[in-house]
Amino acid sequence: MESNSSLSADLKKVARELQSHKIELHQTRAYLQCILQNSTELIFATDAEGVLVSFSKGGVKVLGYSLEEVFGRPISDLAEDPESFASVIAGCQQEGCAVALDVAFRHKGGEAVYCNVSLMDLTNREGQRVGSVGICQDITRQKKLQEDLIQVDRLAEIGRIAAGVAHEINNPVAVINEASGWAAEVIADAKGLSPDDREELEGVVTKIKAQTLRCRNITHKLLGFVRDSDLAKKEFDLHETLKETVDLLKSEVKYTSIEIDMNFVEGPLPVVSDARLLEQVFVNIVANAIHAVVAKGGENGRIEIRTLKRDSQIEVSIEDNGGGIPEEHQDKVFELFYTTKPPGKGTGLGLPICQNIVRNLGGELSFETTVGVGTTFTVQIPAQ
Repeated sequence: MESNSSLSADLKKVARELQSHKIELHQTRAYLQCILQNSTELIFATDAEGVLVSFSKGGVKVLGYSLEEVFGRPISDLAEDPESFASVIAGCQQEGCAVALDVAFRHKGGEAVYCNVSLMDLTNREGQRVGSVGICQDITRQKKLQEDLIQVDRLAEIGRIAAGVAHEINNPVAVINEASGWAAEVIADAKGLSPDDREELEGVVTKIKAQTLRCRNITHKLLGFVRDSDLAKKEFDLHETLKETVDLLKSEVKYTSIEIDMNFVEGPLPVVSDARLLEQVFVNIVANAIHAVVAKGGENGRIEIRTLKRDSQIEVSIEDNGGGIPEEHQDKVFELFYTTKPPGKGTGLGLPICQNIVRNLGGELSFETTVGVGTTFTVQIPAQ
């Protein structure tokens, strides 16, 4: 009987201890779950095969997936480069831990999310590996700021070399301009030239003078942008500026079937603004439109320039029937140094500079685009 009583007492003691351990385990699990639910970081746990078994609420916010959407999926599937991340996990298995910087995960919406990842291997009491835990710090915003700083530094470098570039270009341009003036005098005094030859030579000299003036204006515009110079506002006919823009770009469409139509409101369109800067904006937008139409194939290419006056606002729309701007590029159109053109064809400075110019003139630059149909850029500026 005593042995039975002793055994019963031992069983009761074991039962109490077991109940205590259950309570402790429950409290520990609740504590860990609380951490996962309240953490703003992406924290995950996987089994020995790398399949997700736990996912923090912070991870839901960072990657956009619900808990149900990630449970049972390999963690490497959420990485932008699954094979590369799988190698990081393999390194963790060998070393017991691993740290990976700038790991790109794929958000549910499609964009990349960059994280610094710390991985730890999980083992049981027997030393067997049962899974891993990862703590991921979202550094997407910091990475974007870092990239912006790099771009700002590049822009500052352009500013530093602008004066030297302007000097180097302006000197030979000045010589060419003087030579063209001398050539015009020689042609005027020359004897024995037929009227047709004289007219042709005078036309060539006029074009040389016009292009040298254009080169000088380009360098002045660059310096003006870098120096943030005062605007030179005066009254002029906006229609004439648009016509000059088309004339400047005639060589771009000379060997294409692209038609540039000008659909202007009747009569002159007076505006008080900076004609030089607006011409820069229009040349850039029309040149981009030509490139878009050519890139699509160029057949039946059309660019239409429209003007409209609404009360005290003037609106210029430049519409092309090119390929349109893909959706993934649309929010980056006005970002510095962003370009979809091939190397050597674009700098990614044109449209950001144009937007800056238009805003400084008190207006707004916007666009509408449909992939496969075309794009319309609209410049709105005050008339006064």
